Amino acid sequence: MTHFSMIQFSYFWAIPAPRDHFIMAKGNIQSDLLHNWFLLPSVILILTAAIVCMAIPSETIHVAVNSLHNPFMDGLFRAWTLLGSGLGALAVILITLLIRFRYTLILFAGYAIAGITVQLMKHLFFSHAARPVKYFELLVPDQELYLVPGIELHSWYGFPSGHTAAAFALFFGISLILKAKWAQLLALILATGVAYSRIYLSQHFLADVTGGAVVGMLSGYLAWWWIKRYDRRWLQESLPKIIRR
Repeated sequence: MTHFSMIQFSYFWAIPAPRDHFIMAKGNIQSDLLHNWFLLPSVILILTAAIVCMAIPSETIHVAVNSLHNPFMDGLFRAWTLLGSGLGALAVILITLLIRFRYTLILFAGYAIAGITVQLMKHLFFSHAARPVKYFELLVPDQELYLVPGIELHSWYGFPSGHTAAAFALFFGISLILKAKWAQLLALILATGVAYSRIYLSQHFLADVTGGAVVGMLSGYLAWWWIKRYDRRWLQESLPKIIRR
């Protein structure tokens, strides 16, 4: 490959060509994180959830959440959980094509990193992690769970929660892109709602969604840090601008 074609390749894929320089100083990264209203509350929530998981048995926590059902909440969380599904996450990501390609790459990379990490963890280390329905069936058969109608329940590969990881990667990435505090808080609410929906629907335990949230936030940050460093003209473009040319 010639020097000219290598430059073209690196330009398109945002791989640094020789003499490239980073466009964002370390101090700017720290400032963005310190002033992010998604980060600190989510860290507090994750630490609190971890402490609760260590102090209270998983089945006790789950039964407590399971007792809070009503028809309105059933419908709400049946819809809310879709934000952490593949189609839901990709729909949100595709919207950013209308704004800036850089945002699309940040969100897609975070989603992909989270998804790959979760699947590796599930299949290599936690394939026998029982989900709530199977856990209660095997170990607490006298405890009857309320199951939301219309939900296909799974039995194994419980840890970590893939929906939660996807949601936290996606919405933490959005909070790093958007500077408005209300938007960052809204992103936190949406991500936390997905995590709670997984417990509410008896697809996961609290420990599963806590692990998923950690994976998601780390994935979202890594994608943002990686993509944001590069200064490429096409990253500032949007799909409508390209079409109009």
